[in-house]
Amino acid sequence: MKPNDRLEVHFLNVDHGDCTIIRHPGDEHRSKGRVSFIDINDWKDKRPDDEEESIAALSKHLNSLNLTAANSPGGLYQKQISQEDYAEEYLDDPLTYFRSDVAEQGQDIWRFISTHPDMDHLSGLARLCENEDISVFWDTNHEKDLSDADEWPPQYEEEDWDVYDEIRSGETEHNHLQPTRGSQQEYWDDDNIQILHPSPDFVEELNEENDGEDEPKYNDISFVLKLRTRAGSILLPGDAEADAWDEILDEWGEEVLEDVRILKASHHGREDGFHEEAVSVMDPEYVVVSVGPKPTTDAYQDYYQTCSDDTEIWSTRQYGTISFTISNRGGALIPACSEPDGIFDLPGE
Repeated sequence: MKPNDRLEVHFLNVDHGDCTIIRHPGDEHRSKGRVSFIDINDWKDKRPDDEEESIAALSKHLNSLNLTAANSPGGLYQKQISQEDYAEEYLDDPLTYFRSDVAEQGQDIWRFISTHPDMDHLSGLARLCENEDISVFWDTNHEKDLSDADEWPPQYEEEDWDVYDEIRSGETEHNHLQPTRGSQQEYWDDDNIQILHPSPDFVEELNEENDGEDEPKYNDISFVLKLRTRAGSILLPGDAEADAWDEILDEWGEEVLEDVRILKASHHGREDGFHEEAVSVMDPEYVVVSVGPKPTTDAYQDYYQTCSDDTEIWSTRQYGTISFTISNRGGALIPACSEPDGIFDLPGE
Protein backbone atom coordinates (compact mmCIF):
# COMPACT_ATOMS: atom_id res chain seq x y z
CA MET A 1 0.00 0.00 0.00
CA LYS A 2 1.30 3.42 -0.96
CA PRO A 3 1.92 5.56 2.16
CA ASN A 4 -0.25 8.60 2.78
CA ASP A 5 2.00 11.51 1.80
CA ARG A 6 0.11 14.40 3.36
CA LEU A 7 -0.40 16.03 6.74
CA GLU A 8 -3.90 17.14 7.68
CA VAL A 9 -4.70 19.42 10.62
CA HIS A 10 -8.36 20.01 11.47
CA PHE A 11 -9.45 22.72 13.93
CA LEU A 12 -13.04 21.77 14.73
CA ASN A 13 -15.85 24.21 15.39
CA VAL A 14 -16.98 23.02 18.82
CA ASP A 15 -18.17 26.36 20.27
CA HIS A 16 -16.81 26.78 23.81
CA GLY A 17 -13.85 24.41 23.84
CA ASP A 18 -11.11 22.90 21.75
CA CYS A 19 -10.62 19.92 19.49
CA THR A 20 -7.81 19.56 16.98
CA ILE A 21 -7.39 16.38 14.93
CA ILE A 22 -4.13 15.65 13.11
CA ARG A 23 -3.65 12.99 10.47
CA HIS A 24 0.11 12.53 10.15
CA PRO A 25 1.83 11.42 6.94
CA GLY A 26 2.40 7.69 6.51
CA ASP A 27 5.75 6.04 7.12
CA GLU A 28 7.31 2.58 7.22
CA HIS A 29 5.38 1.81 10.41
CA ARG A 30 1.92 2.89 9.25
CA SER A 31 1.19 3.59 5.62
CA LYS A 32 -2.04 5.43 6.50
CA GLY A 33 -0.28 7.63 9.02
CA ARG A 34 -1.12 8.00 12.70
CA VAL A 35 -3.99 10.12 14.04
CA SER A 36 -3.59 12.48 16.99
CA PHE A 37 -6.47 14.08 18.88
CA ILE A 38 -5.56 17.21 20.83
CA ASP A 39 -8.32 17.89 23.35
CA ILE A 40 -12.02 17.32 22.77
CA ASN A 41 -15.29 19.12 23.28
CA ASP A 42 -18.54 17.54 22.13
CA TRP A 43 -20.92 20.39 22.96
CA LYS A 44 -23.22 19.37 20.11
CA ASP A 45 -23.78 15.86 21.43
CA LYS A 46 -25.26 16.70 24.82
CA ARG A 47 -27.85 14.55 26.51
CA PRO A 48 -31.51 15.61 26.00
CA ASP A 49 -31.81 16.85 29.58
CA ASP A 50 -28.88 19.20 28.97
CA GLU A 51 -30.13 20.58 25.68
CA GLU A 52 -32.08 23.51 27.08
CA GLU A 53 -29.20 24.72 29.21
CA SER A 54 -26.73 24.28 26.34
CA ILE A 55 -28.90 26.20 23.90
CA ALA A 56 -29.34 28.94 26.49
CA ALA A 57 -25.57 29.14 26.95
CA LEU A 58 -25.00 29.42 23.21
CA SER A 59 -27.76 32.02 22.95
CA LYS A 60 -26.09 34.14 25.61
CA HIS A 61 -22.75 33.80 23.84
CA LEU A 62 -24.09 34.79 20.43
CA ASN A 63 -26.12 37.65 21.86
CA SER A 64 -22.99 39.05 23.50
CA LEU A 65 -21.19 38.80 20.16
CA ASN A 66 -23.98 40.75 18.53
CA LEU A 67 -23.98 43.44 21.20
CA THR A 68 -20.24 44.05 20.96
CA ALA A 69 -19.96 43.86 17.18
CA ALA A 70 -20.48 47.57 16.53
CA ASN A 71 -17.58 48.47 18.82
CA SER A 72 -15.02 46.11 17.28
CA PRO A 73 -13.67 45.90 13.72
CA GLY A 74 -13.26 42.20 14.41
CA GLY A 75 -16.83 41.88 15.61
CA LEU A 76 -19.58 39.87 13.96
CA TYR A 77 -23.18 40.64 13.18
CA GLN A 78 -25.53 37.75 13.87
CA LYS A 79 -27.59 36.30 11.05
CA GLN A 80 -31.27 35.65 11.57
CA ILE A 81 -30.84 32.10 12.80
CA SER A 82 -32.09 30.34 15.90
CA GLN A 83 -29.58 28.98 18.39
CA GLU A 84 -30.84 25.44 17.77
CA ASP A 85 -30.28 25.82 14.04
CA TYR A 86 -26.83 27.30 14.61
CA ALA A 87 -25.78 24.33 16.72
CA GLU A 88 -27.25 21.81 14.32
CA GLU A 89 -25.85 23.40 11.18
CA TYR A 90 -22.43 24.67 12.18
CA LEU A 91 -20.99 22.80 15.17
CA ASP A 92 -19.03 19.60 14.57
CA ASP A 93 -19.17 16.50 16.74
CA PRO A 94 -15.55 15.25 17.06
CA LEU A 95 -16.40 11.55 16.89
CA THR A 96 -18.57 11.94 13.80
CA TYR A 97 -16.04 14.24 12.15
CA PHE A 98 -13.19 11.80 12.82
CA ARG A 99 -15.11 8.96 11.21
CA SER A 100 -16.33 10.89 8.18
CA ASP A 101 -13.51 13.33 7.40
CA VAL A 102 -10.27 11.95 8.87
CA ALA A 103 -10.09 8.20 9.41
CA GLU A 104 -9.58 5.72 6.64
CA GLN A 105 -11.25 2.32 6.90
CA GLY A 106 -10.20 0.56 10.08
CA GLN A 107 -8.01 3.43 11.27
CA ASP A 108 -7.92 4.08 15.00
CA ILE A 109 -6.63 6.98 17.10
CA TRP A 110 -2.96 6.60 17.89
CA ARG A 111 -2.59 9.30 20.54
CA PHE A 112 -4.85 11.59 22.53
CA ILE A 113 -3.16 14.67 23.98
CA SER A 114 -4.86 16.46 26.86
CA THR A 115 -3.18 19.85 26.91
CA HIS A 116 -4.44 20.72 30.39
CA PRO A 117 -7.23 19.61 32.78
CA ASP A 118 -10.10 21.97 31.93
CA MET A 119 -13.45 20.43 31.04
CA ASP A 120 -13.91 22.44 27.84
CA HIS A 121 -10.91 20.42 26.62
CA LEU A 122 -12.12 17.05 28.00
CA SER A 123 -15.86 17.04 27.32
CA GLY A 124 -16.75 13.93 25.32
CA LEU A 125 -13.68 11.90 26.34
CA ALA A 126 -15.76 9.05 27.77
CA ARG A 127 -17.79 8.71 24.59
CA LEU A 128 -14.65 8.84 22.44
CA CYS A 129 -12.94 6.12 24.49
CA GLU A 130 -16.06 3.97 24.40
CA ASN A 131 -16.35 4.13 20.62
CA GLU A 132 -12.76 4.32 19.38
CA ASP A 133 -9.48 2.60 20.24
CA ILE A 134 -6.82 4.99 21.54
CA SER A 135 -3.31 3.60 21.98
CA VAL A 136 -1.43 6.42 23.72
CA PHE A 137 -2.70 9.09 26.12
CA TRP A 138 -0.70 12.19 27.04
CA ASP A 139 -1.37 14.60 29.85
CA THR A 140 0.61 16.72 32.29
CA ASN A 141 1.55 15.77 35.84
CA HIS A 142 -0.86 18.22 37.44
CA GLU A 143 -2.65 17.75 40.77
CA LYS A 144 -6.13 18.96 39.84
CA ASP A 145 -8.90 16.77 41.26
CA LEU A 146 -12.60 17.07 40.45
CA SER A 147 -13.64 13.65 41.76
CA ASP A 148 -15.35 15.18 44.80
CA ALA A 149 -16.93 18.16 43.02
CA ASP A 150 -20.34 18.96 44.51
CA GLU A 151 -21.83 20.39 41.33
CA TRP A 152 -21.13 20.07 37.63
CA PRO A 153 -21.98 22.76 35.08
CA PRO A 154 -24.84 21.46 32.92
CA GLN A 155 -22.72 21.52 29.76
CA TYR A 156 -20.27 18.95 31.16
CA GLU A 157 -20.53 15.32 32.22
CA GLU A 158 -18.87 13.94 35.35
CA GLU A 159 -18.30 10.70 33.43
CA ASP A 160 -15.70 12.44 31.27
CA TRP A 161 -13.59 13.36 34.29
CA ASP A 162 -14.01 9.87 35.74
CA VAL A 163 -12.63 8.27 32.58
CA TYR A 164 -9.80 10.81 32.50
CA ASP A 165 -8.98 9.99 36.12
CA GLU A 166 -9.01 6.25 35.41
CA ILE A 167 -6.54 6.69 32.58
CA ARG A 168 -4.23 8.78 34.76
CA SER A 169 -4.46 6.19 37.54
CA GLY A 170 -3.38 3.36 35.24
CA GLU A 171 -6.74 1.60 35.37
CA THR A 172 -7.07 1.35 31.58
CA GLU A 173 -5.05 -0.24 28.80
CA HIS A 174 -3.86 3.07 27.39
CA ASN A 175 -0.14 3.75 27.28
CA HIS A 176 -0.27 6.76 29.60
CA LEU A 177 2.54 9.30 29.26
CA GLN A 178 3.28 12.58 31.04
CA PRO A 179 6.05 14.00 28.87
CA THR A 180 7.72 17.36 29.36
CA ARG A 181 10.07 19.58 27.42
CA GLY A 182 12.93 17.54 26.04
CA SER A 183 11.12 14.20 26.29
CA GLN A 184 11.33 11.85 23.32
CA GLN A 185 9.45 8.66 22.51
CA GLU A 186 8.98 6.34 19.56
CA TYR A 187 7.16 7.92 16.60
CA TRP A 188 7.50 11.51 17.86
CA ASP A 189 10.24 12.20 15.33
CA ASP A 190 8.27 10.39 12.63
CA ASP A 191 5.28 12.63 13.38
CA ASN A 192 7.48 15.74 13.79
CA ILE A 193 6.13 16.62 17.24
CA GLN A 194 8.25 18.78 19.53
CA ILE A 195 7.28 19.73 23.10
CA LEU A 196 8.30 23.33 23.84
CA HIS A 197 6.51 23.50 27.20
CA PRO A 198 6.14 22.68 30.09
CA SER A 199 9.44 21.78 31.72
CA PRO A 200 9.54 19.41 34.74
CA ASP A 201 10.46 22.31 37.03
CA PHE A 202 7.58 24.43 35.74
CA VAL A 203 5.09 21.62 36.46
CA GLU A 204 6.42 21.18 39.98
CA GLU A 205 6.35 24.91 40.74
CA LEU A 206 2.82 25.37 39.39
CA ASN A 207 1.54 22.47 41.47
CA GLU A 208 3.11 24.07 44.54
CA GLU A 209 1.49 27.43 43.74
CA ASN A 210 -1.92 25.78 43.36
CA ASP A 211 -1.65 23.73 46.53
CA GLY A 212 -4.45 24.75 48.89
CA GLU A 213 -6.02 27.19 46.42
CA ASP A 214 -9.82 27.14 46.20
CA GLU A 215 -9.66 27.72 42.46
CA PRO A 216 -6.33 26.39 41.18
CA LYS A 217 -5.33 27.59 37.72
CA TYR A 218 -3.67 25.25 35.26
CA ASN A 219 -3.73 27.11 31.94
CA ASP A 220 0.02 27.69 32.08
CA ILE A 221 0.71 23.97 32.45
CA SER A 222 -0.63 23.49 28.92
CA PHE A 223 1.42 21.57 26.43
CA VAL A 224 2.82 23.91 23.82
CA LEU A 225 3.46 21.70 20.81
CA LYS A 226 5.37 22.50 17.66
CA LEU A 227 4.44 20.45 14.62
CA ARG A 228 7.22 20.70 12.05
CA THR A 229 6.29 20.42 8.37
CA ARG A 230 7.89 21.06 4.99
CA ALA A 231 5.71 24.16 4.70
CA GLY A 232 6.79 25.65 8.02
CA SER A 233 5.70 24.85 11.56
CA ILE A 234 2.32 24.79 13.28
CA LEU A 235 2.15 25.90 16.91
CA LEU A 236 -0.51 24.45 19.23
CA PRO A 237 -0.34 26.15 22.65
CA GLY A 238 -3.48 24.97 24.48
CA ASP A 239 -4.49 27.70 26.93
CA ALA A 240 -0.94 28.88 27.66
CA GLU A 241 -0.67 32.31 29.26
CA ALA A 242 2.17 34.74 30.01
CA ASP A 243 4.32 32.55 32.28
CA ALA A 244 4.34 29.72 29.76
CA TRP A 245 5.28 32.01 26.87
CA ASP A 246 8.00 33.64 28.98
CA GLU A 247 9.54 30.26 29.77
CA ILE A 248 9.52 29.25 26.11
CA LEU A 249 11.35 32.43 25.09
CA ASP A 250 13.80 32.16 27.99
CA GLU A 251 14.60 28.51 27.33
CA TRP A 252 14.51 28.28 23.54
CA GLY A 253 15.07 31.83 22.37
CA GLU A 254 13.14 33.57 19.61
CA GLU A 255 14.51 31.31 16.89
CA VAL A 256 12.28 28.40 17.91
CA LEU A 257 9.23 30.45 16.89
CA GLU A 258 10.54 32.10 13.74
CA ASP A 259 9.39 29.34 11.36
CA VAL A 260 5.81 29.17 12.69
CA ARG A 261 3.44 29.58 9.78
CA ILE A 262 0.17 28.58 11.48
CA LEU A 263 -0.63 29.61 15.05
CA LYS A 264 -3.59 28.35 16.97
CA ALA A 265 -4.36 31.33 19.20
CA SER A 266 -3.87 30.41 22.84
CA HIS A 267 -6.83 30.29 25.24
CA HIS A 268 -9.47 30.66 22.55
CA GLY A 269 -8.00 33.94 21.35
CA ARG A 270 -8.40 35.75 24.66
CA GLU A 271 -6.17 38.54 25.90
CA ASP A 272 -4.57 36.42 28.62
CA GLY A 273 -3.35 33.94 25.98
CA PHE A 274 -1.89 36.64 23.74
CA HIS A 275 1.86 37.28 24.14
CA GLU A 276 3.02 40.22 22.06
CA GLU A 277 6.70 39.27 21.86
CA ALA A 278 5.99 35.67 20.91
CA VAL A 279 3.37 36.58 18.30
CA SER A 280 5.61 39.28 16.86
CA VAL A 281 8.47 36.81 16.44
CA MET A 282 6.18 34.27 14.76
CA ASP A 283 4.29 36.73 12.57
CA PRO A 284 2.34 33.73 11.27
CA GLU A 285 0.58 33.51 7.95
CA TYR A 286 -2.53 32.13 9.66
CA VAL A 287 -3.95 32.59 13.16
CA VAL A 288 -6.73 30.14 13.99
CA VAL A 289 -9.04 31.09 16.87
CA SER A 290 -11.16 28.34 18.42
CA VAL A 291 -14.18 30.18 19.77
CA GLY A 292 -14.32 31.28 23.41
CA PRO A 293 -17.26 32.44 25.49
CA LYS A 294 -16.01 35.95 26.40
CA PRO A 295 -15.84 38.25 23.38
CA THR A 296 -15.17 41.23 25.64
CA THR A 297 -11.71 39.73 26.33
CA ASP A 298 -11.09 38.80 22.70
CA ALA A 299 -7.56 39.66 21.54
CA TYR A 300 -8.43 39.99 17.85
CA GLN A 301 -7.17 43.57 17.72
CA ASP A 302 -3.91 42.56 19.41
CA TYR A 303 -3.24 39.90 16.78
CA TYR A 304 -4.35 42.26 14.02
CA GLN A 305 -1.97 45.01 15.16
CA THR A 306 0.99 42.72 15.88
CA CYS A 307 0.92 40.50 12.79
CA SER A 308 1.60 41.52 9.20
CA ASP A 309 -1.21 43.00 7.14
CA ASP A 310 -1.49 39.82 5.08
CA THR A 311 -1.95 37.52 8.10
CA GLU A 312 -5.27 35.68 7.96
CA ILE A 313 -7.03 35.62 11.34
CA TRP A 314 -9.73 32.98 11.13
CA SER A 315 -12.20 32.15 13.87
CA THR A 316 -14.12 28.88 14.01
CA ARG A 317 -17.16 30.84 15.16
CA GLN A 318 -17.08 32.68 11.82
CA TYR A 319 -15.67 30.15 9.36
CA GLY A 320 -16.63 26.84 10.96
CA THR A 321 -14.12 24.00 11.04
CA ILE A 322 -10.77 25.11 9.61
CA SER A 323 -8.32 22.65 8.09
CA PHE A 324 -4.89 22.67 6.48
CA THR A 325 -3.43 20.04 4.19
CA ILE A 326 0.32 19.97 3.59
CA SER A 327 2.00 17.78 1.00
CA ASN A 328 4.87 15.74 2.42
CA ARG A 329 6.59 15.92 -0.95
CA GLY A 330 6.45 19.45 -2.30
CA GLY A 331 5.39 21.20 0.91
CA ALA A 332 2.36 22.94 -0.59
CA LEU A 333 -0.08 24.27 2.04
CA ILE A 334 -3.79 24.16 1.24
CA PRO A 335 -6.19 25.88 3.71
CA ALA A 336 -9.92 25.20 3.79
CA CYS A 337 -12.94 26.32 5.84
CA SER A 338 -16.28 24.56 6.13
CA GLU A 339 -17.95 28.00 5.86
CA PRO A 340 -15.67 29.99 3.52
CA ASP A 341 -18.22 32.80 3.11
CA GLY A 342 -18.59 33.20 6.87
CA ILE A 343 -21.43 32.35 9.24
CA PHE A 344 -22.04 35.98 10.22
CA ASP A 345 -22.05 39.25 8.30
CA LEU A 346 -18.87 41.25 8.82
CA PRO A 347 -19.12 45.02 9.35
CA GLY A 348 -19.03 46.90 6.07
CA GLU A 349 -20.20 43.99 3.94
